[in-house]
Amino acid sequence: MEDKQQEIVDKVRGLYNEFGIRSVTMDDVVRELGISKKTLYRYFNDKSELVSAVLECERSLRMREYGEVIQGVSNAIEEMLRYYDLQKKMIKEHNPSIMYDLKKYYPKIHSDFLEKKRKVIFESVIGNLKRGKSEDIYRTDLDEQIVARLNLMRIEALINTGIFNNEEMMMPSFFTEMFKYHMYGIVNENGRKILEQNIDKLK
Repeated sequence: MEDKQQEIVDKVRGLYNEFGIRSVTMDDVVRELGISKKTLYRYFNDKSELVSAVLECERSLRMREYGEVIQGVSNAIEEMLRYYDLQKKMIKEHNPSIMYDLKKYYPKIHSDFLEKKRKVIFESVIGNLKRGKSEDIYRTDLDEQIVARLNLMRIEALINTGIFNNEEMMMPSFFTEMFKYHMYGIVNENGRKILEQNIDKLK
């Protein structure tokens, strides 16, 4: 992606996060960036193409953040601690209107984005489960596929069902309980000891 194209995407990503997708027009983008329509349409043929580019940028950013936060961790449990910290950050920054607008006005883009997002989360959890088994801190009898899918389902339900509001989800006790709910179901005795030594890091 060219520098100017990336600049546009970065700016529009901020606008979408603040105002939602539908309310930000191409005219708004031109005005906010101080560029001409000709320049904007040189990089993006229409709003759909711009929306796709912004979402791809968001996905790449999250993948990079995940890679950075787990770099150098000593075991699978510490990796999950870092992962939950990142989840908390993502929930705090989440704007529900973005997914609403995307699903209603750009269903194909929404479907593609959701599929890619699920794939990344699923594969990261599978990798963590395999690592935990190899380190002899997770149960050897756990079904990786089922556990990874349950975790994915729980993440999507948190964001989409409205059962918990943002204020509740940002409470330290909420993330501690969610983390323990997942971890105590997958650790063995070795893992339990490591988990209990590190659980306070969530607070």
